[in-house]
Amino acid sequence: MVVIDVVQVGVLATNCYVVYAQGELDCVMIDPGGESARIIEYLDERQLSPGTIISTHAHADHTGAVTPLVNRFGSNFVIGTPDVEAASQQLDWLKSMLGDFQEPPAPAQTLEHGDSIAGTGFEIGVLATPGHTPGSSSFYVDGHVFTGDTLFRETIGRFDLVDGDEHQEIASIRNVLFALEDDTIVLPGHGPSTTIGHEKVANRFVR
Repeated sequence: MVVIDVVQVGVLATNCYVVYAQGELDCVMIDPGGESARIIEYLDERQLSPGTIISTHAHADHTGAVTPLVNRFGSNFVIGTPDVEAASQQLDWLKSMLGDFQEPPAPAQTLEHGDSIAGTGFEIGVLATPGHTPGSSSFYVDGHVFTGDTLFRETIGRFDLVDGDEHQEIASIRNVLFALEDDTIVLPGHGPSTTIGHEKVANRFVR
């Protein structure tokens, strides 16, 4: 059985997800955007160790705590291939807003659509969902999809930042995410969870 925990971090309340199999100590972490000390405390209390850290996209509020965690646990950092350069060239205003941002390391692996990420006792499927950023990726495991800033409950992510593309983002949602089963639970980068079925009928941006 896969367990999914969430730790909200930073001034933008980024959802940092921790994915692990029941009874296992190795985990996969998604979008550690800040407050590294708080994340480490959470992991140490549960004796969890992230073998892999994934960012759904390059923005600082999804990568800001990667370096301290890699240094502490020796994790592999992975991100969508088109976002590698952007991860190393962060937006100054966003870094300033976050306060505790640290530049992420070079990724140990870059991700393409159809790749998979092995956890202990489970596997995460990689879905390329560009639009919010060119390398935005979503991750599917056990009836859940982590959508970063591509799809939120009844809204979608910004596309007016550098390299954003409205038409591409909407196409990613309609053609990739909406191809998942309606009962798939959507776990976004910020805010509450939803389901694919709910978004098909209630999200005015992509109806």
